[in-house]
Amino acid sequence: MAQLPEFEEFDANYLRRLKQGDPETQRHFGEYFGFLLQLKLANGVHSQQMLLEVRQETMLRVLEAVREDRITQPEGLGAYVCSTANHVLWECRRAETRSRREHGEEESETIDERSGTEQELISQERKLLVERVLAELPRKDREVLRLVLLEERDKAEVCQKLRITPEYLRVLLHRARERFRDRLNGKRPKAADR
Repeated sequence: MAQLPEFEEFDANYLRRLKQGDPETQRHFGEYFGFLLQLKLANGVHSQQMLLEVRQETMLRVLEAVREDRITQPEGLGAYVCSTANHVLWECRRAETRSRREHGEEESETIDERSGTEQELISQERKLLVERVLAELPRKDREVLRLVLLEERDKAEVCQKLRITPEYLRVLLHRARERFRDRLNGKRPKAADR
């Protein structure tokens, strides 16, 4: 499995570099969110082609929003990417349904069952890997990642639920992502992380 790119704080400086076309920032953006979108969409699409389309369209829309200064809270870039992906996925499914109706149901059943089964196995394998890695993390890390990344809850709500400040949430989220990435890449946890 591909390695999760290095986490970077998403702040106004990051968005400025992305908007200006800084090659290193663009590379990081593509790798980081490409990886996360791959995980997010793996169980939500039925074909590799749709996954690639949704991922590419999501990245294009987010970059367009960055260029047009439509992202007003840089620390919410991850949530913006996730919500954009949800919207694009919904649009793709709607267009696919409309197309099936126009061409009749018989024509829509031309999907190669073997490749669908293969994709399903790969998706299931990824899901199990993510669940296994999450299970290895300390309880607090699991909770922060679940609330912010998987459930996509508002950070103010998360802070209130965990009774912490936004600054401390950033620290916890950064540590949890690092620990997740380390375990995903096979690194042994440090004594302080257990």
